[in-house]
Amino acid sequence: MSYFLKYVEIDNFKSYKGHIVIGPLRKFTAIIGPNGSGKSNLMDAISFVLGEPTKSLRVRKLSELIHGAPINKPVSTRASVSLIFVSIKTDRHGERTEHEKRFQRLIVGNASEYRVDGRQLSATEYTEELENMGIIPKAKNFLIFQGQVESIAMKTPKEFTAMFEELSRSGELRDEYEQAKQEKNKAEQDTHANFQKKKGVEKQKKEVRLEKEVAQKYAALKTQYDELQLQLKLFQLYHNKQELMEKREIADKKKDEVIKLEKRKEISDEEIKAKKKELAVYNKELANDEQKVKELEAQINKPRPTYIKAKENSTHHQKKIDLAK
Repeated sequence: MSYFLKYVEIDNFKSYKGHIVIGPLRKFTAIIGPNGSGKSNLMDAISFVLGEPTKSLRVRKLSELIHGAPINKPVSTRASVSLIFVSIKTDRHGERTEHEKRFQRLIVGNASEYRVDGRQLSATEYTEELENMGIIPKAKNFLIFQGQVESIAMKTPKEFTAMFEELSRSGELRDEYEQAKQEKNKAEQDTHANFQKKKGVEKQKKEVRLEKEVAQKYAALKTQYDELQLQLKLFQLYHNKQELMEKREIADKKKDEVIKLEKRKEISDEEIKAKKKELAVYNKELANDEQKVKELEAQINKPRPTYIKAKENSTHHQKKIDLAK
């Protein structure tokens, strides 16, 4: 949306007596005339409506702006200047609509009244309405007085920057910018801290993964070791039972021999004693072997399902041995 000044209405302001309407103005209008014709006072009238302070209007107090006041002959106790702006809005179909907006500033004694489209506003509200149109009184971005061009040209880069910040109103966002900058720095610090934390977590994950692999390998080796231990004990049990059976057979034979020797009258007591000693030795060995078998069976009985299967295998082997005999 764009704006341009269409009319200036003046009532008893400085050299303008009575009600004066200047306009309609074009988008580009030049005011020319000899010295004393009122060019500067027209500039002052426009500046007055747009919020320029009294000192910029070449007077000491507001009441001196009333026509005739400088020579102590004011024509009225009031004066006013109105600016009528036209806003031009073009829709997406290319159609243009125009809307007028009136800004008026009045002098009542030594005080000012502000009105927009006839509504009386405070000075702050009036300034906000001007700023909504892009006119910023503090930045003086709407009028260039005599001597200001040279003054602007002589500004240092730092002063230029300050002026542009004021014109663009970016200076008003300084606190917000500083806060955003602090938040950005904090976010960067948090990001760095989180990145370092993530690196630490990744390192811990790697260590845990290695520990897990070691634990899995250990568990696999432990399982393999337990299986081998079980096979070894089953092997020992099988051979101990074989030895036990053989020794039982030998013991039975010795017993039979003892019985036969006892029946034979001609056998001496010494031979009988010797045979009994042999029998006692075999009986002792037999008892020891039986104890070993019990101990092995007790160890195997801890993992019961495995032991049952092993015992069945042992019985199966025993049957094979018996059949083989």
